Amino acid sequence: MDYINQSMEAPVTQPELPKVVSPTISSSAVLVTLSRSVPALKKIDKGVTDEVTTAKRASKNAGSFHKNLIECKSHAYLSTHSNEIYQYHARQTIVWMDKGPRLLPNEKLIDYRNTMDEYITEFDRLKEAFLAEYPRAVANAQIHQGDMFKEEDYPSVDELRRKIGIRLSYEPIPDAGDFRIDIGNQAATEMQDTYNKLLDDRMNKAMGSVVERLIKPLTNMSAMLDYDEGDKPTGFRDTLVDNVTDIVSLLKTCNIANDPKITAIQTQLRQTLSGVTPDGLRHSPSLRAKTRQEVDAIINNLPSLGF
Repeated sequence: MDYINQSMEAPVTQPELPKVVSPTISSSAVLVTLSRSVPALKKIDKGVTDEVTTAKRASKNAGSFHKNLIECKSHAYLSTHSNEIYQYHARQTIVWMDKGPRLLPNEKLIDYRNTMDEYITEFDRLKEAFLAEYPRAVANAQIHQGDMFKEEDYPSVDELRRKIGIRLSYEPIPDAGDFRIDIGNQAATEMQDTYNKLLDDRMNKAMGSVVERLIKPLTNMSAMLDYDEGDKPTGFRDTLVDNVTDIVSLLKTCNIANDPKITAIQTQLRQTLSGVTPDGLRHSPSLRAKTRQEVDAIINNLPSLGF
């Protein structure tokens, strides 16, 4: 049986793949995907469009007539609430991919989930209220639209129920060490290196998007504080300071890689806005001037960050 022993080879031990360049990303944040759908219930009426363009002696491509299928308050409330959900989602998360999942730091996860649970509960309530009112809204449309009314334009309640919805999903950020597939050491290493670069690029893009979000409220703050004693006040709102501090908080929780440039911005803004209140800015010309000067200095430094 010696020939059998000679033909058997010892198992090849695969060398351990290198560690991920940014090992804290997957443990410090999750990816969140928000999907929502509320039909606008608007439609282009080709017949009316043809009538209008013909009457005005215009070409067929000159315009189009959009018809509002219903007038319904519960539908308007549902649409508005859906937009509010998206706005909250966009404020609390940062861009990760061009489309699809967004990055949510673990530090904000509990508050985010609790708030979104409340939003979704209200969404479901508004959905049922609208579906209950929908048949009456269709009946009213038949009266108000006259000859423009077409029954085939209107989905059934069951069709609408399927079309209206909201979905929230969470997923971990894939780690480059997951590339443990039987494709050979060199190919695995190359894939891992590629993914490491992708992670770094996405992190830079994510932090860059947060910094960009600072520009608008900072620029607005500078403009609103630009008046002297005796001048007509600009009438800024109480949210003037909060709009900036909210982004500062996001900067802190999203600075997973502890980028010193981001930390410097946080420190500057925290020092600048420490103890600053809207009422204090309204009543103190010196505080307005000092705060505006420091805000302008921060704005001037933002373009040099190189994201």
